[in-house]
Amino acid sequence: MDPVTFGLVAIGVAGGSLVGVSIMEAYGIKINQTAINLALEVTKYGGMLYLLQHLTNLFL
Repeated sequence: MDPVTFGLVAIGVAGGSLVGVSIMEAYGIKINQTAINLALEVTKYGGMLYLLQHLTNLFL
């Protein structure tokens, strides 16, 4: 998967999950914000590592 496609998919999944979380909060379900922030940060850093790996393959 190329980095642009990976980025689009990651942004779509993160946005969709945040929409789902906001809908659940509207219905009164308690959401653990720390877990959500942790999952989004892990996704972000994973995307950065994937991009760096791809760039390394281009230049080496």
